[in-house]
Amino acid sequence: MKIIHRYIFRSVLFSSLAAVGLFVFLLLAGNILKDIIGLLMTGRLNLQMFLQLMLLLIPYVISYALPLGILTGLLMALGRLSAHQEVVALKSVGVSIFHIATPVITIALLGVGLSALINCYYAPEAKMRYRNVLANTVRQSPLSFVAPKTFIHEFTGYVLYVGEKSGNTLKDFWIWELDNNYNAIKLLRAKEGKFNYDAKGDALVLTLVEGFSEMRSARNPNDLQSIRPTVSFREARLRLPLDRLLGSKSKYVSLSILNINQLLDRKEMLAQKISQLEKDADLGERKIKIAEKIKVQMQIQKNLAMAFSVLSLTLIGIPLGIKVSRKETYANLGLALTLAMGYYFLIIIVGWLEKAPQLRPDIIIWIPNLVFQSIGIWLIFRANK
Repeated sequence: MKIIHRYIFRSVLFSSLAAVGLFVFLLLAGNILKDIIGLLMTGRLNLQMFLQLMLLLIPYVISYALPLGILTGLLMALGRLSAHQEVVALKSVGVSIFHIATPVITIALLGVGLSALINCYYAPEAKMRYRNVLANTVRQSPLSFVAPKTFIHEFTGYVLYVGEKSGNTLKDFWIWELDNNYNAIKLLRAKEGKFNYDAKGDALVLTLVEGFSEMRSARNPNDLQSIRPTVSFREARLRLPLDRLLGSKSKYVSLSILNINQLLDRKEMLAQKISQLEKDADLGERKIKIAEKIKVQMQIQKNLAMAFSVLSLTLIGIPLGIKVSRKETYANLGLALTLAMGYYFLIIIVGWLEKAPQLRPDIIIWIPNLVFQSIGIWLIFRANK
């Protein structure tokens, strides 16, 4: 029996490692294309900074690639066993589905431990460092974010264009101010422009020299007849806040970038405040703090629930992998993605309840795991008959 367990363990393990590597590559490429490849291509990031940001993305994408990879790996391995009639041969000599599933579940439990470690420590810290590195790149070198002859849309409410970049001076500078419907309501054009970073206000201060401004009606910006006469200026200044682009430097910190120790400390702090407010009979403020505490608890439980998704998807994947009886990679990959999308869809639905703390979303977040594990155990017993 040990020989059979080692054989199945190796088959599933090697397939899972290959699948995890594939999903890490795909998710990493997707995040790079979405966030930083444009900055590299336009010269806003140097190669060293690009590689640093790419490495910081790896722990974050592993938290999603690990459940998908292990599920795909076991489907591929068990599919090959079934296609080669090895599962039938094992059953014929009295080996039950439970014995076949034992090494697979062992891999899943190891995956749960690794995923919990990544979700609770490494992924949040990597995400925080990723944001800080990207933010500091712009804050320390504002001009790195400006590429000549390129329309810059990153600043909410503005579109920038620079004809030429010479040292710290930007020539032929255009900037459009947009309304909520993305219609241009103001145009500033200048012969030259310079950027400076205001650390106190966390904003880029744009100084324009020798230019003119053009205003449109805020009610009907598309009415060209309502354009006001152009106004020339020798110097004008404009502040571009960086909080929406890079994340605010305020005291509020997103819970998703806090590790488990920081979340537990915040939970304890909120519990003490709630206890004090109960003594002071401040019910309104106490209700707000209770809601904040539940959000912290939900983030903690979400990190752990996502780790247990490895086991949930494994339990439901074992009987399906045996039943599919296919060795084709695409069939198993498609089945894995379908199962994973179903699980993550349930997680997203539960996440919508974050604004309704009275429903205790920090407890409901475990329902997708309970559903998938229950179905998986039922299918395993059924396959064993």
